[in-house]
Amino acid sequence: MLPSQEVGPGTEPLLYAATDPAAVNGGYYGPSRWFGLVGPTTTVRPPRRARDAATAVRLWAEAERLTGTALPASPARR
Repeated sequence: MLPSQEVGPGTEPLLYAATDPAAVNGGYYGPSRWFGLVGPTTTVRPPRRARDAATAVRLWAEAERLTGTALPASPARR
């Protein structure tokens, strides 16, 4: 049997990242127990694919295309 969470606890990391003053820019949050599948929210190491710069560039470009918006280029994105 695979551990799982109810909807409320499952959305907690997203809500924490979006609303908690202690959340940091670029932070990655998830469950703290059972191999990151269940438990209270904690800071976790992002998966390798989430740290890949080429993937991030493609994802950002696709998000801009789908939403029809673009953010001004920051010095880091130039």
